[in-house]
Amino acid sequence: MRTSKATWKIWGNTTATLDMRADLQNLPKETAKPWPGAGYATSPFGDHGTAYVERGEIYDFVQANGITGFATIAGDRHSFWAGLAAKSLPPKPFVPVGIAFVTGSISAPGVVEALEHVLPKEHPLRSLYVGQGPGDHGPQPILNMLVRHGVRSCFEYAQSGDIAKARALSNPELSPHLSFVDMGGHGYSVVHATSGFIETEFVCIPRPIERSDRPDGGALAYRVKFRTDLWKNGEAPKLQMQVLEGDPKFSV
Repeated sequence: MRTSKATWKIWGNTTATLDMRADLQNLPKETAKPWPGAGYATSPFGDHGTAYVERGEIYDFVQANGITGFATIAGDRHSFWAGLAAKSLPPKPFVPVGIAFVTGSISAPGVVEALEHVLPKEHPLRSLYVGQGPGDHGPQPILNMLVRHGVRSCFEYAQSGDIAKARALSNPELSPHLSFVDMGGHGYSVVHATSGFIETEFVCIPRPIERSDRPDGGALAYRVKFRTDLWKNGEAPKLQMQVLEGDPKFSV
């Protein structure tokens, strides 16, 4: 990467790099046993999202050598993720050095589907994972909101069903690296790179339980596009998100 003259240095990674964590320190006292301390809960995905030392060495190298146009494209999580590549998150220094994406699976089940079946309906923390608001007719992918916005947002949605009120309670320290999370979505991603910007589009289909008889493959759940202009040395990369179709309301 240090000697490359390519505009975009794309790390095609087998496993994802973006952190997944939750602010369980904000659980209401009456809900569960108190979380032991002020630190965050992290997910044991076993991928580069928790390979802190090895991933940190790569990101330190990118930063120390002033490398721009650094992007990671990955899979393996059976979910859609979009965000910024950073060695650490608050309360540690948050210094983005690139952009990162994870593509959803076409048909392989994801975490949300598993939780719908294995997490008991009477579980006191179900509202954090596959809960539902007063007007919902079935479980919702609240886990996305937990990772993106935090515990308070999840409980607010379970109580009111108002997505705007839930987002208003977002924990700004939880996930400044994330722009989008959907651990219940299926589909594919398209990446388009030019000399001045790179775009990644998530195309999400409804849960593929039945075969569609339409020649175009059937209806879409949503389409979301992320654009990043090429940044200069010393600048931080920025993601611009545009919802093209549908409403991925728990993911943003």
